[in-house]
Amino acid sequence: MSGTIRKFKFFFAHQDEEQEAWLRSMARQGLHLADVDPFCRWTFRRGAPADIVYRVDFSQANEDASYRQLMQDAGWTLAATTVGWQYWATKAVDGRAPELFTDNASKARKFKQLLSVLVCTSLPLFIMIVTSNKQQLAQQLSTPSLIALGVILSAYFLIMPYSVLRLLVRVRELK
Repeated sequence: MSGTIRKFKFFFAHQDEEQEAWLRSMARQGLHLADVDPFCRWTFRRGAPADIVYRVDFSQANEDASYRQLMQDAGWTLAATTVGWQYWATKAVDGRAPELFTDNASKARKFKQLLSVLVCTSLPLFIMIVTSNKQQLAQQLSTPSLIALGVILSAYFLIMPYSVLRLLVRVRELK
């Protein structure tokens, strides 16, 4: 029963509850979260099936040792981290899933912080694209490179506004 298994599963930033439900179902199958990377590759260690509740947090306080200690004192174990996201785990109590956030304002704060990070990281790329010399770029890159760059940028500029909009909707729902 020992060993690890890797799975690819994509979630948008606003789908924290879907991630949590999926991770709980994996734990019930005996697959316990060991790692996740920014490219949506999840690593699980095999073990006995258990009703483990996972909660997803995104906060700039996550790097703070006192924050981690507070979480551990509350019975949570840090299962994995990736690019600002932290995945906390604890056993379900009588089948009930404890909450990481007890009020909507805290949940909304998590999404507001994520929104600010998305906007701040997207702004330099947007400025670079708007101000770049597109003719010179087209001359310097091969056709396959231009196509790949176009596909990547198109996907980015379709996914990013969708993610921002969905996060804004989540924040509004929590108010």
